[in-house]
Amino acid sequence: MTVNKGYKKFFSFRPFIDVLFCCLLMLVAILFLLKADEEKVKMRPPNTLYEVILTWDGNSEDDLDLYVQASTGHIVSFNNREGGEGSLISLNHDALGKSRNNSLETDTEGKVVGFNEEIVGFRGAAEGENIVNVHVYSKKDEDPVEATITLIKVKPYKQVILKKKIFSATGDEKTAFRFRTDKNGEITEINELPTILTNPLEE
Repeated sequence: MTVNKGYKKFFSFRPFIDVLFCCLLMLVAILFLLKADEEKVKMRPPNTLYEVILTWDGNSEDDLDLYVQASTGHIVSFNNREGGEGSLISLNHDALGKSRNNSLETDTEGKVVGFNEEIVGFRGAAEGENIVNVHVYSKKDEDPVEATITLIKVKPYKQVILKKKIFSATGDEKTAFRFRTDKNGEITEINELPTILTNPLEE
């Protein structure tokens, strides 16, 4: 049998090294993403299953409010933060617009982050439909305001849905989204069928 002595001359480990290097880079990227998600979970309350987050321009004087109805029928908002007896949801913060929320008192020096945010936390979720609305309590800016509404699953961390809505006048109310949960608290359906959650007698 004739042995090709020139085989070793043309053989190279370079392709294998390149493949191993690419695999190593992918592993590092995956570990980085897992670490980032872990840090996001650490930032959330430990007893929270889902969070609904409303944000809008921190320099806006407009006052927007979250109205969230859980599948149990409990509704939370700025005037009913805990939702009543048996409620598994609560409003963690009521943002009021720049001058009342993101400003220092007269003659007080300091730094304030211009940010308007409201958060409703779900400590649990029963079987049924949950509804998320945004209502304009007070429209002071001349231009329309854009609101971002996000649904976050805390563990494992996942952004389930993100919606943007435009509001132009006091009293405007829009449904950001609805999401249905099963008996295990898992989301099975999402839609945007409109409804009203505010009570005109309380405005």
